[in-house]
Amino acid sequence: MKQIISITSFLIVVLVSGSLHAQSITWSTTTDYDHNCLIQFPGVPTNVHKNTSEGTKYTSYAIYGQSSYFLKVLDLKTEPADKKAKALKVLNTLAAKAKGTVTEKIDWIERGVTGVKGKFEMAEAGKPEMLVYCYVIVIDKIQYEIIMMSPKEIYDPEFDGHFLGSFRFLN
Repeated sequence: MKQIISITSFLIVVLVSGSLHAQSITWSTTTDYDHNCLIQFPGVPTNVHKNTSEGTKYTSYAIYGQSSYFLKVLDLKTEPADKKAKALKVLNTLAAKAKGTVTEKIDWIERGVTGVKGKFEMAEAGKPEMLVYCYVIVIDKIQYEIIMMSPKEIYDPEFDGHFLGSFRFLN
């Protein structure tokens, strides 16, 4: 009987501490006034920028548990003629580099411009299968990418969806 009580007590402590851990996260709002957008990261993101052949890329990212969260903003040197095709190319290139397969694509429409919201999975031998959500849109000469990557078995649509759904344009 004492063993059943101690096992039950242990399970209650584990369940309560797990739910408290999930609630204790502080969401940090990152506002990029130069590119007119904001997003919320779990924890405090790291910010880096670098020059590429396409233009200057600004990346904010955070790692929480086994999941990674990214906002990439690229100031393109030239404005693409077909912005949706550019967004699709970015999604497909990312999936190909990760040796993944795009399983979902839907239009993302903002400010009269169509981009893409995509999902793909990637698997490497000896590593957990990963789920990746990648949203890409090009407005004028600015390319926005919102990326969330999580092991498939721990993906939390509410938690991870908070990050993905928090992206906003300021005006």
